[in-house]
Amino acid sequence: MKRHLAAVLVADICDYSRLMGEDSEAMLRALRRLRAELFGPSVASRRGRIVKNMGDGWIVLFGSAVDAVESAMQVQDRLATGAQPGEPEIVMRVGVHLGDVVEEDADVFGDGVNVAARLEAATKPGSVAISEAVFGSLDGTLRPSFDEAGVWELKNIARPVQVWVRGDQAEVQTVAGETSSKLTIAVRPVTTSDDRDEVRELADAITGDVSAYLGATMWLNATTAETSTGTDYVLLMGLRSRGNKLRLETQLLGAGDTTIRKDKFDGDLSDAFDWQDSVGEEISGLIMRTVFDAELVRLEGLNSAEMTANDFALRAMLAFETLDPIAMAAALKFASAALEKGPSLPDALAVALLAYSSSVSVGFSGVIEPYKKSLQGWLSAAEPLKNRYPVMNFGATFDGQVKGMDAAEHRRIIEKILRGASLDFVSLAFCGWSYVFLGMPEPALDCLHRALKLGGNTPWRLIILGAMGIANLQAGHYEKSIHYASKGLEISTGYTPLYRQLAAAHAQLGQMDEAKAALDTLLEQMPSDTVSQVQKRSNYADTPETRRYFDGLRLAGLPE
Repeated sequence: MKRHLAAVLVADICDYSRLMGEDSEAMLRALRRLRAELFGPSVASRRGRIVKNMGDGWIVLFGSAVDAVESAMQVQDRLATGAQPGEPEIVMRVGVHLGDVVEEDADVFGDGVNVAARLEAATKPGSVAISEAVFGSLDGTLRPSFDEAGVWELKNIARPVQVWVRGDQAEVQTVAGETSSKLTIAVRPVTTSDDRDEVRELADAITGDVSAYLGATMWLNATTAETSTGTDYVLLMGLRSRGNKLRLETQLLGAGDTTIRKDKFDGDLSDAFDWQDSVGEEISGLIMRTVFDAELVRLEGLNSAEMTANDFALRAMLAFETLDPIAMAAALKFASAALEKGPSLPDALAVALLAYSSSVSVGFSGVIEPYKKSLQGWLSAAEPLKNRYPVMNFGATFDGQVKGMDAAEHRRIIEKILRGASLDFVSLAFCGWSYVFLGMPEPALDCLHRALKLGGNTPWRLIILGAMGIANLQAGHYEKSIHYASKGLEISTGYTPLYRQLAAAHAQLGQMDEAKAALDTLLEQMPSDTVSQVQKRSNYADTPETRRYFDGLRLAGLPE
């Protein structure tokens, strides 16, 4: 008998008996696909352990409440995209609780299991219900995804339980002309000939990690699937083993099943968890980099007449990488061209609004000048898309910043974005920036650390590093601020917030020579910059945290 504390996830398929009765063969195919391509990899990638499989449901143990909740959300989000042709649509209920469990004779008992099971049974189809114990373990990026549902009296549970339920996604009508410019990549499940449970679990875990990381960007749609019809790219992975030695071989296929990248990664089974983390992030980073580089080469080979709206939108996103005036001008030019061809194209609207607002905040006034007349039209076009695409809400925050939105309303919009996009690193990055402008470094860093893990190998890495630099400066972590700014300068020397961070952080540490050097470089690029202009452009809240930043700039010698 083994007693321990665990985060318990209980999941159940709704209407299982009816679905089996209507078409048992199709239901079994869907169930096998769910287990192999979604549920198993999602659980394994977060170090979960399926301790009971009831055919139409599972009991899973996790060492972390965050891992359990992320797995539940990922599974429900993927199921919500719909069924494969010829298969029934599967809908699940999920309950999660943190409590004592007892494992004995291949079974599991205890308060943790009982409460999670009752939460699952009581919640709505398609939803996730969690207890107060679980909610209290979540950070600021996941909490907004859940609404307080009150105190529930659960069957056969002695004490009432405070419950939180994942907020229902608002139903949104598709807007005329709305399409997606996402590239598609099929992640084939990792194959292995090793029958050891720990090796097969590792294979599932790597499959889940890579699929989650690749699918985190709004410009790449990653699916875990045995087949890959109609996708732009296919990722094949095979895990070989000899004793404790491991070798993962990967192959990325492009158009016509042409191999465009092959890699090998060696590891050791005795260090499986750490190797899983490192190899999943490394593979995802290399694949994203390769895909985006290949797309850039393709797009640069086209003239404007040959480019579709989706091509222009993707080209605009790829221009974001260096965040200097030339890059921002290119992002706005290509996004504007995309919107001329597809006025409601979500990705193009997102890039247009993010590039415009970022240029305003940084002080690239000349970059936005040609697009000032377009801004209101972009904001209006984004309005009906805000529920379906949470990143569109940044248009409201930018517009509100310019008009002096109060802090409470600003926070409400951030939480709305996080509710619908807590696993999207672009939204996480800009939520981090929004918290920075509000002078709230702790929730900013919650968002930014997650954004860096999910999107640290994409063209959005620099904007994440910039926000992390200022958030750490606001928190009084001056050495860390210098670290992140220096990392950013390895990517681009034209992103001016990095020099402000260096000047302020070095000045706060009394390192005046380094502060002056950073300020001199800043003023070479932004000769008219002042403290008041920096504050006004982003409407920084007047808090003790933001004063650390501006006091540092004053100490460095930036004019008032």
